[in-house]
Amino acid sequence: MHPDPALEWREIRDDGFNSHIGPIRMARLDEKTWQATLTLDARHINAGGVCHGGVLMSLADVAMGAASYQAGGNRRCATIDFEAHFLAAAKQGQTLMVTAHQNRMVSEISFMECEVSGGERLCLRASGIWKYLGKPVV
Repeated sequence: MHPDPALEWREIRDDGFNSHIGPIRMARLDEKTWQATLTLDARHINAGGVCHGGVLMSLADVAMGAASYQAGGNRRCATIDFEAHFLAAAKQGQTLMVTAHQNRMVSEISFMECEVSGGERLCLRASGIWKYLGKPVV
């Protein structure tokens, strides 16, 4: 799966942890679904020669968190639960594609799931819960 150039992609920017693994790009597919991408380079690779599991989990967390933020009307949120299952390795040079979906939102909570693919291989499946922390950012 490759990023659709027709979508409105934006880079997730911050000066914190995300700056160490990015750039991560994200686009909204519909009301409840987003895609995010990250191209793997040497800093993402572990001693075994494949993508470090922490990179896969971080990418999933960032994508689902950013999707929860947007779905909540630009309300800051924090991960309060996260579960991940590793399914296949990803390699340097591949562009990882995340498809994140919001299953449900109640007043202060967002329930998310995602899949991370590298090329045609499903590498990680994850789900989590995000707690909204305040009013929407204008």
